Amino acid sequence: MIKRILVIDDSPTLRKILKHFLTKKGYFVSEANNGKRGLEFIFQEDFDLIILDMMMPVMDGINVLKELRNKKDFNTPIMILSADKDKEKVNLGLDLGAKYYMYKPFNPRDIVEKIENIFNKN
Repeated sequence: MIKRILVIDDSPTLRKILKHFLTKKGYFVSEANNGKRGLEFIFQEDFDLIILDMMMPVMDGINVLKELRNKKDFNTPIMILSADKDKEKVNLGLDLGAKYYMYKPFNPRDIVEKIENIFNKN
């Protein structure tokens, strides 16, 4: 079964890079350019993993996590991405329900390896 990943990030370049590397590994990738659009995808489709940027216009990652936390039946794993090395922000994301994180910038191969490890655990 093909794993479905939603990438929510305001950077078209980052979305394009992640989509390229992840589709090469056989994943199906959907993209959203802000948190509000990402929530629309989440409430319409099922995903196996959500990759969520913390800092975006329209709706940031913290507010997305707060919305998802209100959904009692929501249990899709979330990996947050943060360009801010501030541990407080990452810890807040983890407290709000994210299970994994990576700091930007990162090597795309590293995130693919981390995603493969996540899927191998589940």
